[in-house]
Amino acid sequence: MIISTTAEAVRTTAGAGPEAAWTCLVRRGMLHSECEAVEHWLLPPGAALTATPRHGVEEALLVLEGELLITTASGEHAVRAGQLALVPHGRQARLSAAGATVRLVTIRTLAASVTDRLPPRVPELASL
Repeated sequence: MIISTTAEAVRTTAGAGPEAAWTCLVRRGMLHSECEAVEHWLLPPGAALTATPRHGVEEALLVLEGELLITTASGEHAVRAGQLALVPHGRQARLSAAGATVRLVTIRTLAASVTDRLPPRVPELASL
């Protein structure tokens, strides 16, 4: 696995919107790992991220500061600091900051439809 800190963020922008700061904290680096990545995001007002079915993952969104607006086919949902939202595999969602900068952690995991087809994992025995 790759593990890093939030000290050095990557600046990213979608279209003409404001830049969002992104840091990958943990990235899958071994075969059959269900966790794809753990990422830290700073979304300024007007910045947006999009979760699409083609990403092939499920996402847990933990809001640390601010209020995140999640827009889906069923409407708009507000997620406040301390709350967790789930974006299931195969769903489209737009994530945006509501008024002030939003700080959140996203946890991306492979969908059960993928992991159910993987062979069982056997832990390696540590040598003494």
